[in-house]
Amino acid sequence: MPEFELISQYTEDAFAAEDHVCERPVCRARIAKGDPCFYVGTIDPGKPGRYVCGPCHAHYLTMPATSVRPSAVFTAASSRSASMSSAAPQLSHTFPDPRTIRQTVNAAQRKSTVNPPPIIAFGQGSMTHSTGPDITVPLPWGQPQNVVHAAHPGRSSGYSVNHTQYSTERERWAKLSYALPPTETITLDISAVHEVGARKKGHWVAIGNIREGKKDVNARIDAPGLMNIAFDTILPKILTFGAGFPWRIEEFVVRDAVWVNLATHKASVPYFISQCMVPSKKGSKAPTFKSKQFTLMVVIPEAQWNEYEEWVEKAEEVATRQVQVQHRVETVENVTTPTRPTRQVQHRVETVENVTTPTRPTRHRQVQVQNLASHQPVIVPPMDQPSTPESTKRSHRHNLSTTTTSSSPPHKKLAVVPPSEAVFSSPDRTDLKEALRTGGNTTNFDVAQVLGTYTENIQFYAIPTRPLADILKNPGYRSFQLDPTQSMVGQLTVNSSSRSMLGAGGFKTAHPGWLSLTPLVESGLGSIPGQNVAVKRPFHKVFPSASSFMYKIGRFSSVDEIAKLFKEANVLYWSRSLLQLTYAFIDRCIAASDEPPPFNIPRVRFIDAGLAFSYSQRDSKPTRAGSKTGSTCAGYLVEELIEGGSDAFLKFIHNMDANPLLDEDDYRYKVASFFAFTQHVQYVKTGGLAFISDYQGSTELLTDPQILTDPSVGEGMDLFGEGNMECTVSMFEKQHKCNEFCEWRGFGLVPFVTTTEDESTEEAELPESVDSETEAGCSEDAPIAS
Repeated sequence: MPEFELISQYTEDAFAAEDHVCERPVCRARIAKGDPCFYVGTIDPGKPGRYVCGPCHAHYLTMPATSVRPSAVFTAASSRSASMSSAAPQLSHTFPDPRTIRQTVNAAQRKSTVNPPPIIAFGQGSMTHSTGPDITVPLPWGQPQNVVHAAHPGRSSGYSVNHTQYSTERERWAKLSYALPPTETITLDISAVHEVGARKKGHWVAIGNIREGKKDVNARIDAPGLMNIAFDTILPKILTFGAGFPWRIEEFVVRDAVWVNLATHKASVPYFISQCMVPSKKGSKAPTFKSKQFTLMVVIPEAQWNEYEEWVEKAEEVATRQVQVQHRVETVENVTTPTRPTRQVQHRVETVENVTTPTRPTRHRQVQVQNLASHQPVIVPPMDQPSTPESTKRSHRHNLSTTTTSSSPPHKKLAVVPPSEAVFSSPDRTDLKEALRTGGNTTNFDVAQVLGTYTENIQFYAIPTRPLADILKNPGYRSFQLDPTQSMVGQLTVNSSSRSMLGAGGFKTAHPGWLSLTPLVESGLGSIPGQNVAVKRPFHKVFPSASSFMYKIGRFSSVDEIAKLFKEANVLYWSRSLLQLTYAFIDRCIAASDEPPPFNIPRVRFIDAGLAFSYSQRDSKPTRAGSKTGSTCAGYLVEELIEGGSDAFLKFIHNMDANPLLDEDDYRYKVASFFAFTQHVQYVKTGGLAFISDYQGSTELLTDPQILTDPSVGEGMDLFGEGNMECTVSMFEKQHKCNEFCEWRGFGLVPFVTTTEDESTEEAELPESVDSETEAGCSEDAPIAS
């Protein structure tokens, strides 16, 4: 029955493939297999259509609100079915043959076709057709019925000329979809600021510590893309910072370091790429790309920030009044009056109600309470008076609280001291005399400490902690590497005064310092600005004369100094890995054991540390001939500071012995025994090749370790610095004495075979006689002259 053919179903016949029921609610007629079956869609794309029979389909064609798609062949039969209603549209156009289109598509998709037919655009010359469906507008729309919209010339249905570009467009989008990440990347430093008035210096003031960094950003990103990154990064922090305040985010703008509004720049134009292109050093005229760090700021307008400050002030005043009211309620409750107690309670309730609504001032009140103990009247100041608003022009409201109820002290104009506490007392004469004597004397001012403090711009390389399995698998992890992509910039302040020196060992001096990285890291070293650190530098002893026992501290050249610092960092890098291996072994054994060990396992770690290189010139003259401005002039080993000073610092095991240095009656001897046990575990798990020695620090943090290796590992090479006493590893099985940690059966450690006492004594003295010069060179107890 071709009279029921629809152009929207040209790929299949409009006949029921099986028995069906008409889905028109008022019909529900049975549609037998092979009978006409039509699909009628709905105006709402989200709702399914209906499969209806032939008469219902003709009914839908006669409805004024039905959008009709013209059929391929409008026969007389279909004309008769459509003439049942005077509102039926009269279709007289010619359209492409659906059967021909179906055969063409099937032939193009058939694998056996060698040369599929080409895609042909249907032009206007071969046929006449409409550009869309014929629609009859219903009466409620205010237009007459029986209107057939005229066809708009110039457009065609079916395949068009644009379809010939399909393969080219598909290839282009495929390349974009499967493209590798961009090789040209930049780093963004994004912060939140607010505008300031014209009278103040600069354009902006930072908001608290809201600051975030973004790495590996495509260097060819445009201004809208940068704005999206800035808003997605900073807006959640601003909303958390000012929780409860109705921010008008649509007023925020994003600016760069020179205060340019990114919203004024065009899209699809790279914003920072021109600043990354630098002239080539090889003489080529073509510029090369160099990754840089750029600053973006999410700016809050000055007017909105002033509104926020006023909002915070009101919240602080309300919180302060609530505290004062609570104090006066407690004071009044403690006052016993025999007459009319109900009125006092009622006044207190009224006062609390008035304080909770500070914007509605009430009448001035004063309550006089008779204090029976002292027989003196106490005047409770009024709490419901409106306070004079403070000026919002302040310049130091940077670190505001994120909550609406601040715990800061109340304003002076609101603070009222209770009568019982308002007692004047004269200062103690003896204490005042001593304070005047010590405070008025300035002779103890350390000028050398002030002059010896300096600040360096540094490049910081943190020392990571990697599992030993990763170090063995990846050759690039075999030693600590200076990876520029993982470095951070910052400032390091060092107090180089000899009076402030934290200590000096056989190889390094330690001075107090303060580290600030940009941006701040999430945890560990550099997570807070101005973090207290220990700054270490290698030195050599300079004796004034051959017979002198006192020496002065001499510094190495930049090349030798950096080489020695790198060895120290590499030793700490391997020590972290071996200690992690030890705790992994301990945790696995305890988890697999039937019963827990009869002792506690000390949990220690090596300090967080990193190498810092200074690229600034403190002197106006170059340090050596041929040096360039901006080249490295100093290196530092920056370590996490161990609190407690020299009292908390202790050496537990020396690198010339495998047993604790402490006496058994020392309360820290158990920790030293645990370190000896860790050497036993590391010696066994490395097959007798290496273990950590020179355990020193506190009972929680360790520093300045030493990796000891077997002579077969180095074979004469300089491994892990001068402190690597290979003889200690060779004599370990004879020197080590197992303790309670080693003997617990859950660890499964087997004691080493012991020799006789005479042999043990003779062999134990061998390292001291053979390496006496080396041990003397490692001594850390020599006096130091400034």
